[in-house]
Amino acid sequence: MDDKQKKIIELFSPHYLERQQYINANNIKFVQYTSAEAAMSIIKNKEVWLRNCLCMNDFSEVEHGLDCLINAFSRGEQSSPFQTTLESIFPGIIKEFADIFDSWIPTFKSSTFIACVSEHPPEEDQYGRLSMWRAYGGNRGVALVLNKEPFLAESDAFHAYTNPVLYKDSEGFYKDFGALTERLEQEKEFLLELGKDTVVNILFNIFKNTALSLKHPGFIEEREWRVVYSPSIMKSDYVESDIEVIDKVPQRVHKIPLKDIPEENFYGATVPKFIDKIIIGPTEHQSVMQQTFIELLTEAGDENAQEKVIVSGIPLR
Repeated sequence: MDDKQKKIIELFSPHYLERQQYINANNIKFVQYTSAEAAMSIIKNKEVWLRNCLCMNDFSEVEHGLDCLINAFSRGEQSSPFQTTLESIFPGIIKEFADIFDSWIPTFKSSTFIACVSEHPPEEDQYGRLSMWRAYGGNRGVALVLNKEPFLAESDAFHAYTNPVLYKDSEGFYKDFGALTERLEQEKEFLLELGKDTVVNILFNIFKNTALSLKHPGFIEEREWRVVYSPSIMKSDYVESDIEVIDKVPQRVHKIPLKDIPEENFYGATVPKFIDKIIIGPTEHQSVMQQTFIELLTEAGDENAQEKVIVSGIPLR
């Protein structure tokens, strides 16, 4: 990331840098709480599936993000300075941007594909997080602890982007939007240097990512990040697509391969490097599942499989 790119992120999306710095400073990994079946598929097929956001646990999350954005953008007191600031630099930019963004909203809802992970601090390495065991994976839950490098890689191989979820209600986001307006006001010269087309493109991506990565503050304990892929906007030759049946629902999924792509500066994604640890959740079949996942990792080329698969000490209820 060069100085210009960093300044753009600091200006438009400081939350991303804050969470990235937190992760790097505190030895945080990522974790996916999922079913044993899904975890087995990831390891055997060496791929991660991205599902349509319409199939997420609660599709209202996308509606929540869009509602917060529309409220902040259209509401009188703080949206007017936002629009006034940009219009003073690039006359006509607000209508141009709004027309483009509004035309893509149906596509955001129908043709965006997402994989979700959670921040995994060292203190959860032994047991996992009880609330996540209860929410994901059913009674055969598995936690895949994942190294952060592939998620934060400065690579555009997949045109899929990892964003930290922002936990805000409408009023909280409204305040954040006001802070964005203040930053834009202070950086008019920098915006002018970027040019109108670049600023429209930045706003489009920031608004899209916000709409798809904004959740109610009641979910803040999940500490979620989302890998967002929008093939209708930009498709990757490295991402395959197929129809799969998940929870008895036939649906299109997009598949990110777990392999290094040196020519795209993408490393650390092979199964032995990508999977740091596997925690078997509370279940009556812990020992069987532990041995099975040791075998799966070994078959995937991991020489340290025996040490990587552990059983959570949380008792089954």
